[in-house]
Amino acid sequence: MTATACLRVSLDANRTDIPLESLGPLVAKYTNAFLEVRWCWPRTFDLLTHYCFRLTDPRTGELDTIELARLSDELETRLFGTASAEALTLLLFQGSEEAMREFSALSADAVAELMSSGRSMPGGGRLSRIAPDGSLSPIPPEMVHRAPFRAEAPPPREAVQGIYFPSRQLFVGDVLSSTPTESEVHISVADGREHQPRDAVEFDNACLLVALRLINKGGLKAPLYLPVSFTKLMRPTMRAGYAELLHVLPQSARPSLAAAVYDVPRVMSYQALLTLQHVLGEHFSAIDLQTADPGFEVLQFSTQAVRSVTLVLPDARQDARLAALRRFGARSTEFRRRQIWTGVTNIRTRKERNLALELRVPFITGPAVCRLQTHPLGGTPWAFENLPARSA
Repeated sequence: MTATACLRVSLDANRTDIPLESLGPLVAKYTNAFLEVRWCWPRTFDLLTHYCFRLTDPRTGELDTIELARLSDELETRLFGTASAEALTLLLFQGSEEAMREFSALSADAVAELMSSGRSMPGGGRLSRIAPDGSLSPIPPEMVHRAPFRAEAPPPREAVQGIYFPSRQLFVGDVLSSTPTESEVHISVADGREHQPRDAVEFDNACLLVALRLINKGGLKAPLYLPVSFTKLMRPTMRAGYAELLHVLPQSARPSLAAAVYDVPRVMSYQALLTLQHVLGEHFSAIDLQTADPGFEVLQFSTQAVRSVTLVLPDARQDARLAALRRFGARSTEFRRRQIWTGVTNIRTRKERNLALELRVPFITGPAVCRLQTHPLGGTPWAFENLPARSA
């Protein structure tokens, strides 16, 4: 006997800041990724709509809903910022193939009415809610609205760090960050090695969701810099995933978005640069390359090949960090000839900050420039001597 059913993700779109046009593709992407890992052969699944999947298991008469229940927490964390948002419900519809197709074609409002009104199901099928423990609660509606108890989880630490333009004493953008709840230190590409993401793909995806929420809130006055791992993007097997995910960014938001490409090597091939421009150019108004090497090779770059190159100060003694900053600052003419701006990040002390000012580095970031913020600072004038630094 083969078990077959339609899994539907029902959610309250008003509880997330992600734009509605991006929400469906994100639900489909994350659900598909979950099922690829958890719903293993000989079980199969097929995408019906962004919110519906047809599931089969030829080995049993009942689907393993305990395993499916884990999807709820994963989606809530990604879409709502917490696994206890209680804004998402997993529904399981069982019926004929025709009935499942009819159910998957229903609008969100029609499903909500179906759940609350108790009217007959398409094709006489059965609709159930998958509880957090994996048990099935059949609709009637009174069962749907009894929210089960869940232990409250701390919200993920989503934040931004301002990018400062000393010559105008102005924040001109913000670098996005997202820290998993289990992490003991915050994660940010504007800080040192211990704060770098352990899972670059997961971090980049999480930052994209932060960007979507901020875009949807509106009021942005300067670009948001979205972290993108150079190493991962250069791998053909991962590039398609990046390209697919970036397409959920609204095209209208392109002027408000820039790519902060981190872990860039000292020498970048021409082909690698073309890849960056091809994958990122459609979605971002600017590309910033972040490198830990003050001798980053820019001579082979054409004019305005990228918007900027940023030096990530090394995790080393103060004298070594200052030496790296001086070496990079001394090469400003090479970058100006190619009309490429320079910047320095991971600035941790007042001495480093003052040296950057002396060297006339156009853009600076890091904990001694701006601590983690909950709201973007881009577009805000700020006196150099009163920067919102975490340390000095």
